[in-house]
Amino acid sequence: MTVQSPPPSDPKFDFLDREIARLEAKFRETTQDLQKIRLHLRLAERAKAEVKAEIAEIQESWDNVHYKWWALTLFGLLTFFLFSYFFYTNLGWYADQRSLPPGSDWLLERLPIVNLLPVLSWGWLGLHLYAGALAILYYPRRMPFLLFVLGSFIAIRSVFVFLSPIGAPANMLDMSRLDYLFSRIMGTYTFTNEFVFSGHTGIPFLFALFFKTRLQKAVFLAGSLVMAVSVLLTHNHYTVDVLGAYFMGFAIFTLSDRVYHRFLQPLFLLRPKLPDFKI
Repeated sequence: MTVQSPPPSDPKFDFLDREIARLEAKFRETTQDLQKIRLHLRLAERAKAEVKAEIAEIQESWDNVHYKWWALTLFGLLTFFLFSYFFYTNLGWYADQRSLPPGSDWLLERLPIVNLLPVLSWGWLGLHLYAGALAILYYPRRMPFLLFVLGSFIAIRSVFVFLSPIGAPANMLDMSRLDYLFSRIMGTYTFTNEFVFSGHTGIPFLFALFFKTRLQKAVFLAGSLVMAVSVLLTHNHYTVDVLGAYFMGFAIFTLSDRVYHRFLQPLFLLRPKLPDFKI
C-alpha cells in the first residue's frame, strides 16, 4: 500500500492564510487597546466626578456661613489664640531660666536613644500644615472652634510648664542644637524646659478629636502615636508627659467644646430667614 503525499500548497492560499492570521492578531491587539482606552476613560470620568464632588463639598462647607459674624468671631478667637501663645512664650522663657534637676523615669531608663528629631520637627510641621489645609477647605464654620481649642490647650499647658519642678530628662537629644528647624525657633517660639504635658503628642490628638471623617481621625491619631514614640525614644519627654497629654487633651477639648458651642458659636451661625407674610 502506497502512502500518497499531500498535494503541494498553493502559494496564493498560503499568502491569504498569513494575511488572515496577521489581521486577526491586529484585530486582537486593537481590541485590547480599545479596552485599555475604555478603562482609562472610566478612570478619568471617575476622577472627574470625584474632583467635582470635592469642589461641591468645599463649596457646601462655605455655604450657610454668615461671613460678617464669622469674620468677627474668627478675629476674636485668633486674638485669643495669639494671646495664649504670647502667654506661653513668656512663661516658657521663664522656665528656661531655671536650673531644674532631671527626674527619674522607669521607662526612659530602659529605652534606647534613637535620633528621630526630623520626625519631631518636619513631621510635626507636616501634620500642622495638613490640619490647617483641611480646616480651611472643609471646616470653615469650625475654624473659630479649632482656634479656641488650641488657644485653651496652649494657655493651660503653659501653666503646667511654669509650675513644673522637673528639668530635662537625662541624655535628652537637644532639638535646639541637633535639629535644623527647632534650632532656629528654640528660645523664641518654643523652649527647652517644657515637659508636662507633651505638646507633640497632645496637639495631633486634638486634631483627631476635631476632624470628622474616619480617615482624618486615623491620620492624626497615628501622627499623635508616632510623636509619642518619637519623644520617648529621643528622651525629649517623660512617660508621664506623654500619657498626660491624652488625658489633658481630651479634658481640654471637652471643656472647650461646651464653652464654645454654648457661648460663641451662636454669634456667627446663619439663621434661616422666615418668609414674609402679607396680611
